[in-house]
Amino acid sequence: MSTNDVLKAKHRDLESSTTWMRKEGWVPGVVFGKDFDGLNIMVPKIDLKKFFHSSGKVFEVQVEGHGKHLVAVDEVQRGHLGNDYIHFSFHKVNANEHVTVEVPIHFVGEAAGTKEGGVVYPVINEVTLKGLPKDIPEFWECDVTSLEMNGHWSFEDVTPPKGCEWAGNLDTSIVSCHAPKVVNLETPEPQEGELEVPVAVEETTETTEKTEDQEAA
Repeated sequence: MSTNDVLKAKHRDLESSTTWMRKEGWVPGVVFGKDFDGLNIMVPKIDLKKFFHSSGKVFEVQVEGHGKHLVAVDEVQRGHLGNDYIHFSFHKVNANEHVTVEVPIHFVGEAAGTKEGGVVYPVINEVTLKGLPKDIPEFWECDVTSLEMNGHWSFEDVTPPKGCEWAGNLDTSIVSCHAPKVVNLETPEPQEGELEVPVAVEETTETTEKTEDQEAA
């Protein structure tokens, strides 16, 4: 978590129309947590997009007139096309208590197996970490340099970020390296003894009528 990550928001009245907010460029949301009454807030859509693009998932939100709150992203609802924000919810966390958060994975390095013609295949793009908010990174960097041909890594094979531990099944696959997948798009020729199935061609009305005229003549 970066100490510079502060999202500015405004308090909103529950009686305010969410339709009006979205029309005016605001995204409604809520901050909730244990032993916390909760806050209904709104954030400019343009600020929210920039913040989610550049920030981690544990940060501070500063609500005008209601102070700063350390939060983790709980849920973000998007439009049906996936390129718009409808609503969000932040979970208020304690700086001295462990949190469980999903962060993106950044794969770096050139795998050793690629020198033998292998291709690196990421299996997942997010990882779940458990740790204090200050130790949760914006992303986890997975260096695949030592990944051999036909190699396969799960969480048992890699080290979590400093101050964190893996949350979830340690057998979960992360990445592998193997030969490229070949897809044969050619239509196989019939083998000896196999019969080609003829394609039925439907006669047109014009052809039928012409045949009948010829018989009448």
